[in-house]
Amino acid sequence: MRTGAHIWIGEGIEKAVDTAEMLGCGCFQIFLQNPRSWKRRKRADEEISAFKKSVKRSNIKPVVVHMPYILNLASPDKKIAAMSQALFEKEMIEAESLGADYYVIHPGSHRGAGIEAGMKNLAASLRPFAASSPRILLENTAGQGNTIGGRWEDFAYLFGRFGNDIGLCFDTAHAFQAGYNIKDEEKLNEMLGAISTNLAPGAILLIHANDSASPMGSGLDRHQHIGRGYLGEEAFELLVKDAYCGTLPFIIETPKSEINADRKNLEILRTIGMKYGKINKLNPSGKKAILDKKMVRPHNVTSINL
Repeated sequence: MRTGAHIWIGEGIEKAVDTAEMLGCGCFQIFLQNPRSWKRRKRADEEISAFKKSVKRSNIKPVVVHMPYILNLASPDKKIAAMSQALFEKEMIEAESLGADYYVIHPGSHRGAGIEAGMKNLAASLRPFAASSPRILLENTAGQGNTIGGRWEDFAYLFGRFGNDIGLCFDTAHAFQAGYNIKDEEKLNEMLGAISTNLAPGAILLIHANDSASPMGSGLDRHQHIGRGYLGEEAFELLVKDAYCGTLPFIIETPKSEINADRKNLEILRTIGMKYGKINKLNPSGKKAILDKKMVRPHNVTSINL
């Protein structure tokens, strides 16, 4: 088990690695540029090289890139779809140049065309990159409005097309907000088993560890600090002690009022990890927590209106 956070890149991507180390991260996630802008600047080769050297020195892994909020790869609007595909291609090329391991995608909104149509549009956008590096991870959503991915079965079409060339990012808050009672161990195991059976064994490769500021089934994508929302610390204990989920990287996307908020959330996860033998050192001084377990076999959104 490794723990990490979504890190701001306002002071440069190399500085993001320093921040991750200062927080004691064993993994981290970034945006490549402003996630709410279509504009992109070409990143200098020197900046890319410095980032890769810093990551290698720190032994942080996986490095995760998150898709900008503005992209809607499921849109039936041809103009929006074309703009999204063009920026997605640039993002994937840059993420590969940075040596990122995963690229997390919000599935998008079908804008009234229906989930099936939205997934087919998304599949068309993913096709050129489905087997590429970094590996594409589809993030489940809270199911708000016309967003797709609120039910795990929404992804069946994509796994039918691409199999294990793609993967899943399991957002804890989104699953709860979409109606999955992951606070209940039996219900959690039932959900994980259905994912393994109906999509692909080992499909979940990353956990976005967020508490929920909205109730179960609300459909409202609202994140909260761990232990201060409707999920509570007990839900994260269930995930950490799970034979499969407890081997995955956990990345927080909790509210960022200050850097110490990230530190506190990570310390909660690491303490739980130590309790169940998934992390063997808390390292409060700011050095990375240590991965202690090998991978085993698994069990048998912000609203986008573009």
